[in-house]
Amino acid sequence: MTRVFALLLVILTAGCGGDAKMRDPGEQKIGSAYSITTSLDWSFFDGNPQNWTIYGPALGLMQTWGALKTGDVLIRKQGRRMPAFRSSFGALEVAEMVADTIEALIPGADVETTDFRPVAFGARDGFRFEIRYVRRRLPIRGTVAGAIHKGTPDLILFTAPAEHYFDLRAAEVERIIASIRTPA
Repeated sequence: MTRVFALLLVILTAGCGGDAKMRDPGEQKIGSAYSITTSLDWSFFDGNPQNWTIYGPALGLMQTWGALKTGDVLIRKQGRRMPAFRSSFGALEVAEMVADTIEALIPGADVETTDFRPVAFGARDGFRFEIRYVRRRLPIRGTVAGAIHKGTPDLILFTAPAEHYFDLRAAEVERIIASIRTPA
């Protein structure tokens, strides 16, 4: 059974790019932009964004970005034009960029953003909102936390199937968001 689970994990995470590395619980650096603290073992795929998963990206994926610059996109997809960040963006424009990116990656997703609110992102004033969309007839829920500091955003996005897996990892994601530490 362990071999089957390991094979399933490899297959599901193949789309993340790069080799998976297990990360023990503890402080995790997101480039030089900020750090988070995890309380569970996560599989980690380095890159931009950094991808984090426990059971595979189809069952729960946390993505982290640090210090995006003007012209940067959240995800590069060959053959698709992706929305790019501009230094003039505020929190609402960043939320639109997240939704537009998902819609560009998943045609017909029709992302709904809700519950936009201010939150602390480490020591910075940040924002948070929830997302919902459908992928291959499967309802997906997500939560996004971020901050814009000196004209560059830092973001965390967690998505998972709405029915079971989102709630399964909601407490861990809340702990991670509450643990964010930003440099002085």
